Amino acid sequence: MQNQNDSLDDRSVVIKNYITGNFVVRFLLTRLLRKISKILIKLDGFRRIGLDVGCGSGNMINYLHNHNAIRRLVAVDLDNARLTFAKRQFPVCHYLNMDVNALAFKQDAFEYILAAEILEHLPDPDQAIEEMRRVAKNDAYLILSVPHEPFFCWGNLLRGKYWSRGGRTPTHVNFWTLSEFKHFLRRCFDIEAEYAWSVFPWMLFLVRFK
Repeated sequence: MQNQNDSLDDRSVVIKNYITGNFVVRFLLTRLLRKISKILIKLDGFRRIGLDVGCGSGNMINYLHNHNAIRRLVAVDLDNARLTFAKRQFPVCHYLNMDVNALAFKQDAFEYILAAEILEHLPDPDQAIEEMRRVAKNDAYLILSVPHEPFFCWGNLLRGKYWSRGGRTPTHVNFWTLSEFKHFLRRCFDIEAEYAWSVFPWMLFLVRFK
């Protein structure tokens, strides 16, 4: 994941932007967080055992915890510096340094998985999804979000970001439109709920493995 000032979708700046950033950015981020929180509350996430892959600095976890959406959560990321920050600032779950492509958990370990703003960074998202399948219980829910392209690129351009790249965030390797991401998901998931325009400029889905 990139420098915290580089991208609107980097979860390490959620709280910073929510408090002091641009009003539009604060509004959009808060709307995404609120929707994820509501989904988890509806799923009774407070009582379920969950996994957050690509947790970054833990700001989203802190928001969800403060809204009583999570309790029994394990969070993983590859960035030790961000994990150290998360452990110090938001000690509300168990943080581990781990690659989403090689999760060191037993099979059928989790009742839900949160993968927010991670799949767009992965050269092989299918491999990560297969690992999530392995560690998820048969009836587990997955909450997945990715940027909504090309609108996300336009948002970057409007903020004066990445002009030489046409607004594409440097650490993103996947750029899905809504129809493309739904097609990607339907290969291995049943879509339980779709939230596209209500969390714009992201796409958010509640899914289960087929």
